[in-house]
Amino acid sequence: MPALKITKDVSSQLFKFVKRIDFKFNPFDNRTRSARELMSQMKGERLSRANPKMKVNTNIVGTADPPLVEFEFIDGSKKEFDSQGFLANEMLDEVYLFANSLDIEYELEGKTIDN
Repeated sequence: MPALKITKDVSSQLFKFVKRIDFKFNPFDNRTRSARELMSQMKGERLSRANPKMKVNTNIVGTADPPLVEFEFIDGSKKEFDSQGFLANEMLDEVYLFANSLDIEYELEGKTIDN
């Protein structure tokens, strides 16, 4: 599936629906490249400004367990990735799609994320 075309403004708005992101990986494991790339993007200033309440947690392990990335959204739902099977932008695309569905739900209910 080709990457979604989402502007910085839209992605910043959609990340307001993300409550927490947990990264778990062994930094010496070659399978962690996409998790580390995604973590670097999530700790950027733009997303921090868009959602200052979003928590980004990193759990560095010394085991051979697969790298995991878990997103928790404001409604309590979670999306977990065994990141060795994804590129960073593929994980982001799935997060954007889910956050967009939350945005639509909020709009239909007359709520806004900024309240």
